[in-house]
Amino acid sequence: MDITWHGNTCFTFKGKTATLVTNPDKSITTPLKGDIVLNSMREGAELAEVKNVRKVLDWPGEYEIAEVSIFGRSAWTRRKSKEEEGQKGDKTIIFCFEMDKIKICHLGDLGHKLTTEMVEEIGDIDILLVPVGEGSNLTGKAEEVIDQIDPRIIILMGKDDPAKHAKEINAVITEPQEKLTITSTAGLPEDKTEYVVLKKV
Repeated sequence: MDITWHGNTCFTFKGKTATLVTNPDKSITTPLKGDIVLNSMREGAELAEVKNVRKVLDWPGEYEIAEVSIFGRSAWTRRKSKEEEGQKGDKTIIFCFEMDKIKICHLGDLGHKLTTEMVEEIGDIDILLVPVGEGSNLTGKAEEVIDQIDPRIIILMGKDDPAKHAKEINAVITEPQEKLTITSTAGLPEDKTEYVVLKKV
């Protein structure tokens, strides 16, 4: 599986049986191509064109498309304390999917610590995509959420250069990569969490 970043929260995941694109917002100028689109952006957000799309998923639920298992879970861009009832901000979707036996979680525009139920539903994750920096709703909360999920690889994403914001979550990163290639679960780190920043393509 090859993972490339196009800016903001938009990625392409190219697997053996399908290509999946996340959040192709209108600001993305790179030509996009994929079989499946996952859209966790606010309702009414305009999508960039993605060629050859078979299915656009913008609603929570469980799906199986082209041998890719997908699970979407409702979340919020912010959440008040238990003492304060009512509005919890705009809705977003946490998308988890399994491609080439690699389990991936895209946090979308999440803005709060996960509930115990959410953590259980998300389960074991190999690669977690975390928003940081300008416009991120997880500022000040990202480390907590990362600890809750405990992935093997973390890919930072955001509106500006994610590498600039690595210190916010005490992340040590290497030089940004053109793409991340995972050939099997054997290639994933075993006893540590690896942080990755990709170059925009």
